[in-house]
Amino acid sequence: MKRLNGSGETTEKTAYKCQKCRDSGYYEIEKDGYTYSRECECGKIQRDRLAGRLRFATIPKEFEGQTVDNFQTDCYSTSQSRELAKLAKHLAKQYIEQFQEIKETGKGFYFHSGVKGSGKTRLAVSIANDIITRYMVGAKFATTIQILDQIKSTWGENSRERNAGEPVNEHRLIDDIISVPVLVIDDIGVEKPKDWINERFYNILNGRMIEKRITIFTSNYRIGELQLDDRIVNRIEKMALPIEFPAESIRSAIARKENSDLLDRLLGK
Repeated sequence: MKRLNGSGETTEKTAYKCQKCRDSGYYEIEKDGYTYSRECECGKIQRDRLAGRLRFATIPKEFEGQTVDNFQTDCYSTSQSRELAKLAKHLAKQYIEQFQEIKETGKGFYFHSGVKGSGKTRLAVSIANDIITRYMVGAKFATTIQILDQIKSTWGENSRERNAGEPVNEHRLIDDIISVPVLVIDDIGVEKPKDWINERFYNILNGRMIEKRITIFTSNYRIGELQLDDRIVNRIEKMALPIEFPAESIRSAIARKENSDLLDRLLGK
């Protein structure tokens, strides 16, 4: 944007989205001879905080922007499956509405289905997305394999890797996982039962239980079917409400529909 100065020459004026704070998020006020900085009403700082929390969450691109409200329940093929999905969605919506009170209990969900692609991860991540955007609470998504790989990366020669200029340390990594306000642990139960795995998961879940951190699990197994140490199973029972998902893969149904739509488009139908 250009304007004339006092000498009649044109000068450049930056086209800020918010002229008050000049897109910095803060503006200055004078009071009693002092200059104070205040957060601007345009919401720039809030948006930046939200963007930071969303980046921290490491939500898979497939689930970015997904919410509980837009979780579809009519794509399941049987009435029984649709009813289970509707119940899970209803409970998730109520959980979001009452989150401020529920978070004090440390209770999360344990979504399980014997069939992969049933939608349990989609709903679990949607809850995390809604909590981040509505309450500005930090959340993180990780599969059990990702967590175990991160832990193993701190061992031996791998421990020379650096994070923020400091050596990666297993103890600090586990403390960081424990401290996340909301953690989605995807696919628990796929890992092979080993002593070191049981020990690490126990430390993580015991710490989160003591701190009353919200944990949302997804699994292909019921809690009692997990091939994990009894101490871990008992803590999951304490930390999460088990919710059954349909024994049906909507991922396959959605893939078939997408392929059919693409074929029709290519054929000019």
